[in-house]
Amino acid sequence: MGNIFSIEGPVYRFLYRVVDLLLLNLLFILCCIPVITIGASMTALFSMTLRMVRDEDGGLVTGFLKAFRKNFKQSTVIWGILFFAGSLLAINFYLLIFYTGGLSLLILMGLIIFTVIFCMYLALIFPYLARYEGTIKQALINVFKIGTTNIYMVLSITVLIAGPMILMFFSPLWMVAKLYIDTFIGFSLLAYLISFIIRNTFDKYETN
Repeated sequence: MGNIFSIEGPVYRFLYRVVDLLLLNLLFILCCIPVITIGASMTALFSMTLRMVRDEDGGLVTGFLKAFRKNFKQSTVIWGILFFAGSLLAINFYLLIFYTGGLSLLILMGLIIFTVIFCMYLALIFPYLARYEGTIKQALINVFKIGTTNIYMVLSITVLIAGPMILMFFSPLWMVAKLYIDTFIGFSLLAYLISFIIRNTFDKYETN
């Protein structure tokens, strides 16, 4: 029983990880405040959670800030691209409601395809930037290859991200609970869980 509550025991390790995630969540939120820095903040977040799931822990604050500065330019450009693409998709879906032409089904199918591709990039691009170096073009190409050859992984991550967000619109209680959880640990916990899902896929490509 004593070993359970010792410094090397599971209870201590669990509480230590919870504290790390609480601190990481705070850093992420603070660095997202300018909005334009959300991409760099997400990359820094995944940089730390990918280390956590590999037991490569180091200085949490210094590691986050270092990753934030290192990937700032690429992450900000890609965040801008995703924001523009997402806004364009949302506008097109809205306009489709008022479209009465005969090509509405074809347009809807096209929008769904582009939405799937958008979700794939949203799920994978920032973990990729956190793990690998290279140009923006290389990142976009490699993420497309990884995503299209690991559909189940992308679906799992998408459900993990979108599921709680969809539930927010069906229950005011769930909305309040999610906002409360996100304020303290929600973002870092989600990134931590995604890192577990994506770790094996990244390892597969790194060993080839």
